[in-house]
Parts: sequence; structure tokens; C-alpha cells
Amino acid sequence: MALVDPFIGTYGDGYGIGENPPGAQRPFGFARVGPDTVGDGIPIPDAWRHNGGYYYGDYQILCFSHTHMVGAGAADYGTIGVLPTNHVPSSSDVLNYGFRSTFNHSSEKVLPGFYSVFLDTPKVRAELTSTLFSGVHRYTWANPTDPKVIVFPISHSIFATYPHGCKGAHIEINGNEVSGWILMEGAMSGRFGGYKSYFVAKFNTTVASYGTWIGQNVSQASSQDDPGNMDNPNGIGAYVVLSSPTSSSIEMYVGISSISVDQARTNLAAEVSTQSFDTILEQSLSSWDSLFSRVYVTGGTSSDQIKFWTAFYHTLNAPSIFSEPGGYYLGFDNKVHQLSSDMTHYYTDMSIWDVYRTEFPWLVFFKPDVMSDIVKSLLLMKDQGGDLPRWPFANGYTSSMSGVHGVIVIVDAWLKGIEMDNATAYAAIKRALTEHQDHASFDVDAWQKYGYIPYDLDSAGTSVTLELAYDNWVASTMAKGLGHSDDQILFFNASQNWKNIWNSEYKFFCPKTTTGEWNCPDNWLDVFDKRYIEGDAWHYRFYVPGDVDGLIQTFGKDSFISELDTFLYNSEWDPTDYLPNPYYWAGNEPDILSAYEFNFAGRADLTQKYVRWLMNNQYTSDPNGLPGNDDYGTMSAWYLWSALGIYPLSGSTKFMIGTPLFDSISIQRPQGSLSVIAYNNSPDNFYVQKVVVNGKPIDMVNQPFLDWSDISQGCIIQFWMTNVPPSY
Repeated sequence: MALVDPFIGTYGDGYGIGENPPGAQRPFGFARVGPDTVGDGIPIPDAWRHNGGYYYGDYQILCFSHTHMVGAGAADYGTIGVLPTNHVPSSSDVLNYGFRSTFNHSSEKVLPGFYSVFLDTPKVRAELTSTLFSGVHRYTWANPTDPKVIVFPISHSIFATYPHGCKGAHIEINGNEVSGWILMEGAMSGRFGGYKSYFVAKFNTTVASYGTWIGQNVSQASSQDDPGNMDNPNGIGAYVVLSSPTSSSIEMYVGISSISVDQARTNLAAEVSTQSFDTILEQSLSSWDSLFSRVYVTGGTSSDQIKFWTAFYHTLNAPSIFSEPGGYYLGFDNKVHQLSSDMTHYYTDMSIWDVYRTEFPWLVFFKPDVMSDIVKSLLLMKDQGGDLPRWPFANGYTSSMSGVHGVIVIVDAWLKGIEMDNATAYAAIKRALTEHQDHASFDVDAWQKYGYIPYDLDSAGTSVTLELAYDNWVASTMAKGLGHSDDQILFFNASQNWKNIWNSEYKFFCPKTTTGEWNCPDNWLDVFDKRYIEGDAWHYRFYVPGDVDGLIQTFGKDSFISELDTFLYNSEWDPTDYLPNPYYWAGNEPDILSAYEFNFAGRADLTQKYVRWLMNNQYTSDPNGLPGNDDYGTMSAWYLWSALGIYPLSGSTKFMIGTPLFDSISIQRPQGSLSVIAYNNSPDNFYVQKVVVNGKPIDMVNQPFLDWSDISQGCIIQFWMTNVPPSY
């Protein structure tokens, strides 16, 4: 764990910011306790830079909040803010976070499960750790005689950037306990009426005095309410002055809940009780060590090692465990449910448009128990909310992005032996692809009538058509496996709809109207062309994951190789990620499979060339070391798979062979270990001369692939590396 750098993905600019929060959390923990920062000017963070709360270029901390998104391109959460200070706040202190503090990176220490910083303004060392639903704080005042004050700006949220995402809040002090809630509407939660976050805070000492504020009015009142419609951004908050007769340190324990204040209190009692900060920290570090100890890596540069272990860490940050102690969770019907005995946890916060490609296949491989619960959670969301979700967040549908990629998540898990109710899963898939859904739909009638989504009905119909074709191809696999032959034909035929928007004159996918007229772009490299979702015509030109062979045939093999080579080669000449790269864009999802598609055309050497270049140049060990939003582990998982030398085709059992980065990697799995060994490995030797899997040579011209059956029960993959493109 010593090689993990949680600051990777916290810096950059424009579209090149990872947006990862560096605070303390348990694996998949809902509580992500960390700093929300700001730079120059008024304390309203730049929305581009603060979706994870923290931006490495800042030098002021507004507060430590207890919930955060993970590498997303949207601002939400950031609820239950707290900060230690050394004096009772005045009306000027509560104006625009006047209690905020400067800090210096040299004072920060971060490990998986731990964050620490020295707050320069009040001269307080802050240390943070967590359980699944609690934040545990230790604050040490440099001057032992200073007042031990903690402020609670309860109206704070990350979406206050827009401003004031708080739509209602309450806070109260009762004896030695502070409690309350905030209803906030962020970029995601605002799509379903907001997310309500509850908390209870306790201390290892007594409350000597307290006060609250509303707007700029600070008083000794014990409670305040924010109706959520105030014009000023200060909202409401509270402060406590704590007794500390023998110590300069104070410990605070904050339980959070999505159900109620009582449940937050229950969570705190169940997870923390009377345990100390050091005890909770030891447990947190142990929870991470149990995962890190299953992986062993040799070789590579120090930077490679840091990138690998940090990517590994980031893939285990999310999705979020949403079932609280006792197994209770708030469902998509806004009712409280309790887990059945066949589930360990209920999960939410799934950026499915992103994570189905790399992150969830990684969890199928490394944490199948977690993936089983994820699939069951998706099916519960469908059961309780009515629809299979596209981008579930907290307890609601966001309908964000496009496609019906929950289908791919479920089928990919099913193909690889993840436990689920097959009949329930299949029924959800079939409905999602053939019937209207209120929360995650597409134009089913147009799809069935035209065989594509027409431009005049949906300006991004080209992208949607390609995504639906992939979804249907994957669904046809499950239909066939379960014996639904009519459905298998239906889905497979629909998977071929990508051909209906292929413009043979230009050799690009183009929008098409209901009358069959083409509406191709004038500029194929316009990255803001609304005809395509988060991309341009080049980014979607090779996106037919379910039928790459068919796409090659449509192009012509030589033309396919030449155009794909141009796509990757030209991307190297754009060194910045401030704006999307008009050619291969490593920082976003639509094209991240593309470098591996050379394998389908008999040019695995080009896959090796470009994948290694991307690993070396688009991923670094600096704070701006990700090429774009990590999107709940998607980019980090791309790096992990690529470093292993294999890459999944999600929704299938196929893996493309790439180029291993390290001399050896060993991963312990419940079903059998994976060992990857690279002989004659060096930074210059990134081409693969020969591959042997479980003693069987791989045909690197015609079949440079592995199957899940090759690796699922234990596998040894041997690579022989060279510095020249092999002739095979």
C-alpha cells in the first residue's frame, strides 16, 4: 500500500482532470471523508475541478465532508461538512466560509483509509479515517491552550458551486451530540428530487458550549432550519466548543445515513461504539491490506509501480455500499428495505455507461462476491423502481448517458459464473431492450420501425444506435444460453443495426433521418458535435464491439488497419488533454477499446505498440496522472488490464492479448490464481514474440485472444518480449 498515491487523478485542467477524492474510505465504503478545497477568489469552487471535492492546485480547505463522488464528470454529494478551528465563529467567519483554512501539500499524508493535513490558519493537525458509514476524526491543536472548536456548515455540498445545492437542512445540539440532515440537489441527485443525508456526531469529551447560525446571524440557539430557498450562500450551521483539560487532541465520530438520524446513530454505535481513532484506523488499513496482499508485482519502473498500485486502489473505491448496519437500505421506491440472506451488501453509485467496459469486468475477475451483490442490487432497483437503471445514484434514477448497458453488466457477470436469478435477470434485460422504460429509455418504436434511431428524433441517434447494437448483441448471448431461441434471433438481428448507419461513401457512421437522408458532419473531428455523445465521428468510427469482424469486412481489412492506425497515430501529436483529443481520446470511454481492435485484423503488434505508448504517456504518477475523469474506476481499470497484458471484451468471454508491463504479476482469486510472466521484459521490449497459456501456444496472427475458461480456474500466461515488431 505504500506505493499508492491517492493524489493521482486530483489535478489537471479542462477535460483532463481525474476528479478522484483523496480522502479516507473503506473498500467500496459509502463514507468518503476528505477535504473540499478552493483556490483563489471567493470560495465557490470551479465546477470543472471539484467534482471530487478536492483539487490539487488549491491551497484552502473549506471543510471535510463525508460523501464524495469518485472520478465523475458531474458535481454531487459533499454532504456533512465539518472543520476544526481555534475560536468561536463570528458573523464574518460564517460568511463565505470565513473559517476556511490554508494548507500546504508538504503537510499532507495519505494512505488507503487515512488522510491527514495541517490546517495553517487555526494551526490544527487533522487526521481522518472511516468505517463504511462513519467518519472518524482526530484533531490536534498546536497550541494546547487554544479553544477546541468544531464548525458544522451543514448546508455545504459540492453542488454549492452552482450555487447553493442545499434545498433544506436541519441541525441541532443536544448535550454532547450534534445531529441533523441536508437535502441537496446536485447534478445527479437533482434528477430525482434530491438526496437526503443524515448525521450524528459525538466526541471523546464533553461539549462546553455551542451555538448556531443562519445566514450571518450567529447565536446560542441549539438548533436551526434551512428552508432551502435562502438567497445567501451561507445557509445554516453550528459550532461546539469542547472541553480538553488534559489533551491538545480531540476525537470526533460522525455516523451518516441515507435513512434517518436514528439510523445514523445506530450506524455509529455499530461501527465505532467506544473504539478509538487508532483502533478504527488499524481496522481500515487492515481492510485494504487484505486486498493488496492478494497481488504481487515485480519489475517495471518506480513510476510504473506507483501507477499500477494506485489504479488497483481506485478500482476498489466504488461503487458504493448503500446497505447500512442491520442490512437496511433506502430503495428506489423511497422505502426502507432489508437485505435478503443471499446478499452481503446493496450497492449504488454506478456510472454504468463507463464502468461496464473495464471496471465491472475487473470486479467480476477480482471480487466476484462484490459483483454478485452489484447485479442483485441492479435487479432490486428494477423491482422497486420499475426500470433497469442506466446510472443509479444513491436511491434514484438519473437516466444519465445513453444505451441500456445494465444489460452488458448483467450478461458479462452471468457468462463468468456470477450467481444471480437467471429468470429475473433475463426478464429485466428483455424488458429494457424491447419496452419503454420511464427512467432509462430510448425510442423503442423508432428502433423497431427504422432499425436505427433517426437524427430528427434524437440528434445523438448515431451513438445511441451503435450502443443499442452492442447491448442487443450481448443480450442475444444470454438468450441463446437460456434456450430462448426466438429472442436470440430478435436480439442478434437488432445487433446488426449498426450497418444501417454506416455511410459507405465516407466510411464513417453518420446520422440518418426518418426519411433515410444522411446528415453527416462537415468536420469529422469536431469533438463538440452533438451528433455524437461525448465524442466525434472518429471516436465512434470503430465502436462495434459486438461485431468487430463484421466492421473489418465492411471497411476492408487493409483499410481498417490503415484508418485505425491513423486514428491512434494522430492522437500522439496532441499533448494536451485540456480539450478532447479529436483522434483517439484516452480520457473518455467511447474509444478506449480501439487500440485492442488491431487484434481482430491480424495486427496484434500495433495493439502492443499503441497500448504501451498510452500506458507510458497518457498515465503518469503525477497528480494529473489520469487522461480524464476516472469515472468510478473505469480509466484505472483500463490501466490495470493493460498492465496485465490482457483486456476484456465486456459482455463476452473474450479477452484480447496486449503487452504486459511488468516482469511478473500474480493475483490470488477464490477460484484460482492468475500468474503473468514476461521474459526478456524491458521498457524497450514491448512487442510480444510468443504467448503460452497454461502450456498452450497462442496463434498471435489469427487468434490473439484468451477465453474466460482459460483463466477462470487458475492460469499461467507466459509472454516472450522483444524490441521489434514480430512477424509471427
